[in-house]
Amino acid sequence: MKKLILLIAAVVGMSAVANAVSVNIAVPDQPYYVHGPGYWVGPRYYVWVPGHYAYRHHQQVWVHGHYRVR
Repeated sequence: MKKLILLIAAVVGMSAVANAVSVNIAVPDQPYYVHGPGYWVGPRYYVWVPGHYAYRHHQQVWVHGHYRVR
């Protein structure tokens, strides 16, 4: 019985440690832009907004770069 209690305590302790560790792998935007830093489409000029980190739902996430109308 004593061994069973020690085993359960060890499993609970390991799961608590495993939940506290997180691994993040950052992958940058590739390619950064296709048309260059800016380009015209008719009367509109699109500029590249680079990727950045932001907090969403209490977590830091990578927001990919995109073109935006200037």
